[in-house]
Amino acid sequence: MNKHGGYFGNKKEVIDFSININPIGISNEVKNVIVKSLDHIGRYPEIDGMTAKKSIAEYEAAHVDHLILGNGAAELIYLYARALKPKKVLIIQPTFNEYKRAFKVVGSEIYECIMDKANDFLMDTHKIIDAIKEIKPDVLVFCNPNNPTGRYTSRQDFQPIVEALDETNASIFIDESFIDFAGLPSYKSYIENQSVFILRSMTKYFAVPGMRLGYGIGNKTIIRKMEAIKEPWTLNCFALNSVDALIHDKEYMLRTKQWFETEKKWMYKSLKKIKNLHVIESHTNFFLCQLLNHTSKAIQEKILQEDIYIRTCEDFTGLDDTYIRLAVKEREDNVKLIPCLKYALMI
Repeated sequence: MNKHGGYFGNKKEVIDFSININPIGISNEVKNVIVKSLDHIGRYPEIDGMTAKKSIAEYEAAHVDHLILGNGAAELIYLYARALKPKKVLIIQPTFNEYKRAFKVVGSEIYECIMDKANDFLMDTHKIIDAIKEIKPDVLVFCNPNNPTGRYTSRQDFQPIVEALDETNASIFIDESFIDFAGLPSYKSYIENQSVFILRSMTKYFAVPGMRLGYGIGNKTIIRKMEAIKEPWTLNCFALNSVDALIHDKEYMLRTKQWFETEKKWMYKSLKKIKNLHVIESHTNFFLCQLLNHTSKAIQEKILQEDIYIRTCEDFTGLDDTYIRLAVKEREDNVKLIPCLKYALMI
């Protein structure tokens, strides 16, 4: 099992900066839906979640046949791998490590194109195209904005990669789980291309990770392949009934936008002032940072003494034990982190 964020230790009151979840928390609208859904627990939910799927189709201005629901985005990563069973997979690294595991499970040969840390992991188009020409992958995996680097790649910069992949008839898997935070253009218009699949998570932006809710947007051919092997009833009534409330809660989205724009800017400026810490610019609700004279594990342990938990990143391909990832939280929590981190890095 791969390592992920989340504190599961013995301390009771810990501020957890290792998880990239909207700190505003679950909306009251969704809470009300969950309570009402208790009356539905005695019967099966829709086997295909069609009502929820229609709501998302309207929200995304997409046809319902281009959508598939998942028990979190993670289910769809594994389902996609099982549906396509590609021989060769090229993953742009560093990135979320469940992609690699999912394709390994189905016997794919994994290739990795690691972006340069000296350039703060910006997309290197030429390096990726060279790798495509050499490897001739069946699938390219790309996260945008990327976890854990927070980097976003524009369609203009990605287009040459798409063209290189077209020459090899490769499919493209694009994870946009953090796109709602970024407020930047999605790649979903690419679904007109038969080979493109877009993954979305609803649990991070809407702060419902325990609900397990995600969806994918793709060409009908890809969706049908995935639906053909998908287990029935993978989403419960609480998740399915909450979809409409989630995507129509404009007040919640406005509050999130205001929080994100203010706190991300404050957090970046505050982190930049700390010595022995290199902060990478981010387009989403977390920052990847490199420790200049310390190991991530040592700093994690020091910070935990102050009841603050951070994510070490040695398990990401292309990173090592000098990197940490910090979520952006509410100001009260962010203010507690900065002096603790500053003090730990001075020792």
